[in-house]
Amino acid sequence: MGELIQVQSLVKKKETNEAIQEQIDKKSKMYEGDFNRFMQYAEQNNEPITFGTLELYLHHTIETGLKLSTFNKRSAGIKHFLVNTYKLIETEDQSKRIALLRQKYNNVEYAKQKLIKGQSAQSKDEVMTLIEKLDTRAKAIALFNLITACRPSEMINIKIEDINLDNCSVNVYMLKQSDWQSKRLTLECVNAVRAYIKEYGLTKGDYLVGKVDKHNKYHNTKISDTAYRKSIHKWLGFAPYTLRKTQISAMHEAGADLATIAKQSGHKNLETINKHYLSVNDKTVDKYL
Repeated sequence: MGELIQVQSLVKKKETNEAIQEQIDKKSKMYEGDFNRFMQYAEQNNEPITFGTLELYLHHTIETGLKLSTFNKRSAGIKHFLVNTYKLIETEDQSKRIALLRQKYNNVEYAKQKLIKGQSAQSKDEVMTLIEKLDTRAKAIALFNLITACRPSEMINIKIEDINLDNCSVNVYMLKQSDWQSKRLTLECVNAVRAYIKEYGLTKGDYLVGKVDKHNKYHNTKISDTAYRKSIHKWLGFAPYTLRKTQISAMHEAGADLATIAKQSGHKNLETINKHYLSVNDKTVDKYL
């Protein structure tokens, strides 16, 4: 009996370790490009793979024009590899020194490197006009993306079974927050999705986006973020994040409060919406000049 319990304990520990390693590997894949750049820098300058070399590398990238947002991502990615692959431990002093490097972006000569130029919101009426001209599938997907303000990573994961057409709603799994969010759909969006489902014979287990070959035949295949972005750009001439920003801005202009916008967009932090999505656009300023 004691041996059986011991074996079960070992199995549980193995499964737990594998689950932890799976998450580490997933993060490593996400940061692989950042670490490869760091490795290349270290090799070219004959430096060891250490936190000290990370300081040198980050300072070099700041001096060569690296944006603050990229600095933050790159710093986090390389630290991940140093800790999990090279088993190095970041000291409190090393953490403080990298934080001090980050503060260089507060100096006036580096101010432009703090600018974030993302996708701009468009007039919702103009976007709707573009969507109306699309074929059944493209119209349903683009309109769905607009109304739900979903991220590309969310759109490619949605299945027909996640959508409740009768209740005008959809359950969306948000990778960024690792949580589900219920979002509302307009009747126009529901009708567009119904037409798409009927024309392509989609079933509950099918992906909303999926893949369509050159013969316009649907395949129940999850496509990549990149492929989805290319599709939206091909159909509308801009990135899918423009749809997200357009919907958020349109809701704000219609009088929705931040909490209401957050429920539809899937934001957990209201400050994020206020800071990155609801800046006054040029057209609004022009109206009052």
